[in-house]
Amino acid sequence: MQPKQAEVKQPLLSQSPGMISTWFRLMGYLRPYRRWALIAFGGLVALTVLSITIPRVLRDVIDVGVTRGEASFMFTAGALVVGLGILRGAAGFILRFFGERLSHFVAYDLRNTIYDKVQRLPFAYHDRAQVGTLITIAISDADEVQRYFGFGLIDGLNTILLFSGAMLMMILTNPFLTVIAVLPLLPLTVLSIRFARDVDPRWRGIMERTQKLGNHLQESVIGAQVVRAFAREPYEINRFTTQNADLFGAQIGLTRRWSIFLPLSAFIVTLSVASVLFVGALLERSGMAGITVGTIVSFNAYVLMLGQPLRFFGFVIILTTQGIASGRRVFEVLDADETISDTPNAQTAPTFEGVVRFDNVGFRYQDARTNILSGINLEAKPGEVVALLGRTGSGKSTLVNLIPRFYEVTEGRVTIDGIDVRTFSLESLRRQIGVVLQESLLFSATVRENIAYGRPEVSDEQVIAAAKAANAHDFILEFPEGYNTLIGERGVTLSGGQRQRVAIARALLINPRILILDDSTSSVDTRTEYLIQEALERLMKGRTTFVIAQRLTTVQHAQQILVLDQGQIVERGTHADLLARDGLYAEIYRLQLEDQERLRHELMATGGLLEARREGENRS
Repeated sequence: MQPKQAEVKQPLLSQSPGMISTWFRLMGYLRPYRRWALIAFGGLVALTVLSITIPRVLRDVIDVGVTRGEASFMFTAGALVVGLGILRGAAGFILRFFGERLSHFVAYDLRNTIYDKVQRLPFAYHDRAQVGTLITIAISDADEVQRYFGFGLIDGLNTILLFSGAMLMMILTNPFLTVIAVLPLLPLTVLSIRFARDVDPRWRGIMERTQKLGNHLQESVIGAQVVRAFAREPYEINRFTTQNADLFGAQIGLTRRWSIFLPLSAFIVTLSVASVLFVGALLERSGMAGITVGTIVSFNAYVLMLGQPLRFFGFVIILTTQGIASGRRVFEVLDADETISDTPNAQTAPTFEGVVRFDNVGFRYQDARTNILSGINLEAKPGEVVALLGRTGSGKSTLVNLIPRFYEVTEGRVTIDGIDVRTFSLESLRRQIGVVLQESLLFSATVRENIAYGRPEVSDEQVIAAAKAANAHDFILEFPEGYNTLIGERGVTLSGGQRQRVAIARALLINPRILILDDSTSSVDTRTEYLIQEALERLMKGRTTFVIAQRLTTVQHAQQILVLDQGQIVERGTHADLLARDGLYAEIYRLQLEDQERLRHELMATGGLLEARREGENRS
C-alpha cells in the first residue's frame, strides 16, 4: 500500500499554535489511513479486554480450584489462560504492526508536505531561513512526530484503556480496596502533570540547540575551503564543541528529571501494592467484605496492572511533548505565507513573443523601510539585449528576478506581451524564461542530467547541441565518462568556469523566449568569456535577453544599457551614448576598460608600423 499523501489537508492555524491545537492538527494526518487506525485500535481494545480478564480467571483458579480442590476446573482454567495468552499475543501483534505502519505513513506524508512547501516558498523566505534549520525540521522533527505516533499515541491510548479497565474491575471486585489502592496514586498524578510541564520547554530547547548545531555543521562543510585557507580549524572545532556541550547539557538535564520521575513513580506504585496486601490480608482474616485469597491475588494483579500505565505515563508524556514540540516547528514552516503563488484564475501562458515592460515598478523586501527599486520603467523587445550595470546593491539582480516572479513587485507591474506576469501560472511563466544565476548550482547527477534538468525528455543530440553552444562540449569530452560523468555535490568537481558553462547550457536547452544572465560570465577567464559571448550572440537572436555583468566587455554591444544606482535607473542608452554623457557609466568604463583599450590601440598601431617596415624592406 502506498501512502495517500494527496488526501492530507492542511488547515491553517496561528503561526505559534498551542499544544492542544497542534495535537489535533497532527491527528489530521491519520485521516487518510482510517482503516489502518481502526485495525490498530481494535487490537488495542482486544489487548486491554484480554489483559483485564486474566486476573479474574486467576481468582477463580485459587478460590475454586485450589481451595475446593477441583482438579478438573484447574485444568480448564489453565487451558483458558493459555488460550487468552495466545489471543493476547495476537492482539498485541496487530496493535504494534499496524500502529507502526501508521506512524511511518504519517512521517512519509509529513516529509513530502514539508518538501513540497519548501519548493513553493518564495525567495524572500529562503533569504531569511537557514538551510540547516529546514533540514532539521524535515528529518529530525518528522522523526519525532513518527515516534509519537508509533509509541507515544499507541502506548498512551493503551495506558488510558488499561488504567480504565483495571479501575473498573477493581471497583467491581471491591470498592473499599479500590480506595485503599488509589490513595497512594493521587500524588503520582500531580507529579506527572508537573513533569509534563517541565519537559515541554526543555525539549523545545533541545531541538533549538540541535538546529543550531546543524546550521554550524552545514556552514563549516560548505565553507571548508575558507576555514582551511585562514587556518581557523581550531576555532571552528572549539566553537562546535561548545555548542555540542550546550546540547549535551540540555539533554542530560532532561534525562536527570526523567531518571528522578521513573523511580519515584515506581516507589509510589509499590506503596499502593503494599497497602492492598496489608489491608486485604486483614479483611480476609476477619472475614469482612467477602474478601478471599483469590480476591486479594486478582486485586493485586489489577494494582500492578494499574501501576504499569502510571509508571509508563512519564514516558508517554515525554513522547507526546516531544512530538507536539516538533509538530509546532513543522507547522511554522507549513504555515509560512506563500506570498508568490498562482492566482485563483491563473492562465497558462501562451508562447511569448518576448516584449517585456516595467511600468513604474517599485519593490521592497518584507519588513524593510525603504524600497530596493523605485520608479523602474523600461521596455525590452524580442532580439534585444538589455544590459544592467551598477554598483553592488544597486538592485540589478532584484530587477531581473521580478520577471519570473522570484519576487513580487510592490508597486507598478511587469508585463510580457502586454499581460501582467501575475496572471500567468508560475510553471507556464518560468518554463519560457531561461535563467543563469550568479552562483551556478549543479546537482549530484551526471553532466547530461544537469544540462537536461529543465527538459529531461530531450535527446542526447539536443543536450550536445546546447553544450556546444555554451562552449562546454570540449571539456565535457575530456572527462573519462563524458556526458555520463557524475558531478559532485554542488558541482565541486568542476571549475567555476565549467560550472557556469554547464548552467548556461541548461538554460539554453529549454529554448526560452526570455533569457536572464545574472553575471553569468563572472567565473570564467577572458578566453572562455569571449567564447561564451560569441555563442550567445548567435543564440540570443529572436530572444529578449537581460544581461547583468560587472565587466563592460560583456555588455558594451547591447542595444540598451541601463545603469542603476540606489534602486533607480540613472542612465540608459548605448555604449557610445553613455560615454558621451560622461556619467556613472563613463566612470565605470574608465576604471575598467580605458587603459585596456588604449593599450590595444597602441599594440595595433605598433603592429601596423612593424608591418609597414617589413613591406619597405621587402621592396628594397
